[in-house]
Amino acid sequence: MLKSIFGSRQGIPMGKLPQRNSTIEVIVGGRPSRSVTVDACDEKGILTRDVVGRAGEAATLIYATPAGRFRLQTKIAGIRGSNTYFEIPKRVDMLGAAMGTQKRASVRLDALVNGMWRFAHGGKGTGEFARATVQDISRGGCALNIDRALRPGTLVEVKLTLRDGNAPLVLLGEVMRHHEIRSSGKHSHGLRFQGVRPEEDNAIIEFINRKQSELRNRGLA
Repeated sequence: MLKSIFGSRQGIPMGKLPQRNSTIEVIVGGRPSRSVTVDACDEKGILTRDVVGRAGEAATLIYATPAGRFRLQTKIAGIRGSNTYFEIPKRVDMLGAAMGTQKRASVRLDALVNGMWRFAHGGKGTGEFARATVQDISRGGCALNIDRALRPGTLVEVKLTLRDGNAPLVLLGEVMRHHEIRSSGKHSHGLRFQGVRPEEDNAIIEFINRKQSELRNRGLA
């Protein structure tokens, strides 16, 4: 099936391509990213579950393999049923070396930090930012604690100052789950970040590592 869709071999090393059954981030046409599963991948193309765009649209894929963390630019070759077929890229860019790839993907900060939030209907923030606390921060998402309950599927922007003197980082997130914190009456929301750029991903990891080091030095971690 892949051969009939993609044609001839392009010569990209298999170690740099997404692995079968792995989860990758796909950004199509500048829209918010989506996490999808790879059903098949070889030198001729990449097949994922779910329809994420239209044939001919440009796409960015971000993913990790045992060889490292990568990003590639490609196009949607076609849609069949509930699957999307991507052309094999002409090049693949490495975002992170193999050493520490799994650590980068799983590193998380449990400590509370101050932040801000606002609604982002349609993926674009509107209105004034309100105060919030943020915890359980990782490169994939965070917990947003605020005074009101939000429904799953709601899009919000979260503003975090990761380093004094630097511009705040504003990240788009989708509410995946919610629960009330009975001791305080506040509401905690599990967010999944969307469309995180490589430089933002690096800033999050550096922030987490720095805070964890500070906590260890104080004997709190």
